Amino acid sequence: MGALPDPQTKAVPKPHPVTVRAMLLGTVCVTFMAWGGHYTRHIGHVTKMAQDHLPWGVVVPFIVITVLLNKIIQKIRPSAMLSRAELLVIFGMASIGSALPSYFMAHMLANIAAPYYFPTPENSWAAELHPNLVDWAVVTDRVAAKWFYEGLPAGASIPWSAWSTPLFWRLSLVGAIGCFCYSAVAMLRKQWVEHERLTFPLMTLPLAMSTREPQGFFPVGILNLPIFWLGFAFAIFPILWNMIGYFVPVFPTIPRQFGHLSLGREFPPIQTRFYPLIIGVSYFIELEISFSIIIYFLLLTLETGILTRLGFELGPPRGDTSQFENWQGLGALCVLIPWGLWMARGHLYEVYRKAIHRDPSIDDSGELLSYRTALYTWILSGLFILAWCVASGMTLYFATVFLFFVLIVWLGISRISIETGLISSRTIHAQFATVHVVDLANATPSSLVALAMTRTWHRDLKTALMAPMANSVRLFDEVRSDRTRLTIAVAIAVAVVAGGSAYYAISAGYSTGAYNYGGIYAGSVQGTFDRAVGYIKDPFGLDRELALWSLLGVATAVANMAIRYAHPSFPLHPIGFVSATTYPANQSIFSLFIAWFAKQAILRFGGIGLYRRAAPFFMGLMLGYFTGVGISFIVDCIWFPGEGHHLSLY
Repeated sequence: MGALPDPQTKAVPKPHPVTVRAMLLGTVCVTFMAWGGHYTRHIGHVTKMAQDHLPWGVVVPFIVITVLLNKIIQKIRPSAMLSRAELLVIFGMASIGSALPSYFMAHMLANIAAPYYFPTPENSWAAELHPNLVDWAVVTDRVAAKWFYEGLPAGASIPWSAWSTPLFWRLSLVGAIGCFCYSAVAMLRKQWVEHERLTFPLMTLPLAMSTREPQGFFPVGILNLPIFWLGFAFAIFPILWNMIGYFVPVFPTIPRQFGHLSLGREFPPIQTRFYPLIIGVSYFIELEISFSIIIYFLLLTLETGILTRLGFELGPPRGDTSQFENWQGLGALCVLIPWGLWMARGHLYEVYRKAIHRDPSIDDSGELLSYRTALYTWILSGLFILAWCVASGMTLYFATVFLFFVLIVWLGISRISIETGLISSRTIHAQFATVHVVDLANATPSSLVALAMTRTWHRDLKTALMAPMANSVRLFDEVRSDRTRLTIAVAIAVAVVAGGSAYYAISAGYSTGAYNYGGIYAGSVQGTFDRAVGYIKDPFGLDRELALWSLLGVATAVANMAIRYAHPSFPLHPIGFVSATTYPANQSIFSLFIAWFAKQAILRFGGIGLYRRAAPFFMGLMLGYFTGVGISFIVDCIWFPGEGHHLSLY
């Protein structure tokens, strides 16, 4: 009989899955993002570091950590290697932070500085815009705005006092948005991961890179497989080959664009762009969904061409996407998102019972937040966002309609990202939908100006904050038991990127003149406020009839769902229709088709076994592309500062 345990012996505390060093390394990654998001887009003019749901600014530092840093630690002290949980925390922090530094913060800072720099007698900003602006949200000091756009004069210092109030209120709004999104995904995590078993294709790569099997020279298991290096070489070779052209402009390059297919003059062209990264990610999308995106994309192309021939007005032609596609996508989302929440009603009722009535039969100990904390955080942060909109000039009705569309779009983009694996997705803006629903004749001028200020945090939907948070819930499965530290890590990621990128971008603007950046800091922000002034001056000029195309999207989504309910084997999924209406699905459809065809053939001829054996090849395509972009970035920084080269997907 063994000895009885000593009652005086204290239990050894379990180590935290979310370690301090993981949070420190994650902070280093998001600090790099805070600098690089602005630098790569506006100063270096190289491949944008943070412009989609799986950006190179997240993956390349993660490669350095998982492959190089972990290898060094392995040589020195194998027991101290970064664990799988630590690696996933690092990637999650970087991924969440990547939503903010480039488009998000650039639009915000330009929106703060522009109103008192660009007024002219011709644009009527002084007469129509300024009386309806709230002073606490913009830089009202004309000298401070002028210096930001044109650079500081000799001997002058940055007038931070002019920025302190608008920055405080704008960044407080960013914090509320972060709380709103994180608490929402915390309440929906169990529904997405355990009940619906969504696949999270974009997270396949970090999950694989955090695994050490099979064992070999590299601490990342898939790097020890020869088939991985075949895919890696296939993706990186064209990049390295084309880099010779950086130095020798007449050197022949390997193209990524093979022209386009056209069904006729009235039909939008079908791009034939070859993207190894898109092919790699799309291999892990369910066949049903990738097939649905392809078929619905072709149907939309046919619809557009036929209706154009018949003389219907469809809005601007497909550059990004047309209003015809935008409205259909929004109509479908207005069906799919409420339906999805209805299907989750059992789980959401459990959230309610645990949060409000503290039902002991419901266990939320393994969630990102307790349901009580998540629900109250979601409500309070949502009320703060609503109050912010009202305080900035919107009527309560106008703000409520706007935030309804914001919620639909955010949940829609998140759902597209975690279910379809699209690298990026951009659909209709909630602002555009709001003015059509409310009607400009019923909107106050202050509401329209306040709406223009929201185009900082709800504009470029490729970087909607809820999407990377939704993807990260798949990574955090192994660390949910340490949710206090995990929440702190997420908060650090948002705070460091928002604060750091704001500081760097403002400092850089005063140093070199933000007007030189063009784009977001010039034409784009001018267009935002010009549109608001145009709405005020001509409230009857909006063509609201185009919004009726949303009914076609509603009908398509309802029909698809009804057919699937009656015939579960029906091959088209409604999420494929919504995805096909977004930009840049129209740019990547050819690569998506290649991945679908390859996966279909592999499963048909080799079954699930061959599918798994082939998976490292497609991960090699992804890592080969990201490594090539990282090398190109270093080359540009050394030899072509300020005159870099773009390898962006879109």
